[in-house]
Amino acid sequence: MRNLAPAVMMTRAMICPRCRRAYADRSYGFCPEDGARLVQTLSAAPPARPTRQFGAVLEDRYVIQGFIGAGGMSRVYLAADSRTREQVAIKILNRSFAADRAQRARFLRELEVAAELGHPNIIQVLDAGERADGAPFIVLELLTGESVGALLRREGAVCEAMALSLVRQAASALAAAHAAGIIHRDVKPDNMFLVSAGGGPRVLKMMDFGFAKVRSGPATATGIVLGTVPYMAPEQALADPIDGRTDVYALGVTLFRMLTGQLPFSSPDDVVVVAQHACAPAPRLSALRPDIDPRVEALVETALRKLPGNRFDSMQSLLEDVERILGVRAGEPVGAVLRKTPDAYEPVSPAAREALKFLRRQLP
Repeated sequence: MRNLAPAVMMTRAMICPRCRRAYADRSYGFCPEDGARLVQTLSAAPPARPTRQFGAVLEDRYVIQGFIGAGGMSRVYLAADSRTREQVAIKILNRSFAADRAQRARFLRELEVAAELGHPNIIQVLDAGERADGAPFIVLELLTGESVGALLRREGAVCEAMALSLVRQAASALAAAHAAGIIHRDVKPDNMFLVSAGGGPRVLKMMDFGFAKVRSGPATATGIVLGTVPYMAPEQALADPIDGRTDVYALGVTLFRMLTGQLPFSSPDDVVVVAQHACAPAPRLSALRPDIDPRVEALVETALRKLPGNRFDSMQSLLEDVERILGVRAGEPVGAVLRKTPDAYEPVSPAAREALKFLRRQLP
């Protein structure tokens, strides 16, 4: 009987276990994108560690399968949805915070934000509930990949094209949030997750809107500061009123780090870092990366201005300038006019004025 099998067998693509890109050319030993050694197959489930919670069922639906990681307020688990038969991530508020109404509200704010926005660059929140011991939880889409923070810790810096592509996606998500009256307040590389879709470009997902300020009410009491010190705008660090330009500043810090591999301000002492953000000029990008596109340097410089009124007037304006540099929007970058010189932060509240006097004394 005649053999009808094809003369050449199809070979399986090699896959990167880190970014999940697939490469049909099996001569690749390592991923050109991130340097990880390629493999032939991947586990169906993302990496998860054993947990004593294994097998626990939440709301008669979600079955815990493993431990993914922990943050300051919560722990994240891998789970199976018994109704859809899909895997999800479950974020559970730590029991030590569960009885605190303010902490519960902050934790559940991510659900509120996701329900209002539904943006492709914002992590999708699928459900919410309460564990038997009263601890609230939210159910998130399961993301496979790595955070921008992990990428930068491994690679140091990235090329201009990649940095601008990632910032474009983050700015798009944040512009949509701002249009809905939501300010993230904790924009940083560790809250940006890179998801791969086959061999295509990686999609960035903004995560962790737990610190977000929403128009339905204040997120914190007056004078309480939330966020991550190395990315804080002066007004946020001094507990002055904030708006979308506060996230513009943090995204500028993030872009600076992407391009140089370092933060514009750093010190073992957080007070000194706050003082630098409030009072010291940021280093010029070209001093650290002489080959930088002057348009990119101007964009970062504008985002990092001390006085909010001197920055981009909105995240949408920053986004449009990024797109002009990338060539996907017509014209040259517009930037922002220095409405007041010198560019020095001007405290709003009496407490912030006193704090700024103290911070100035912390610098040489």
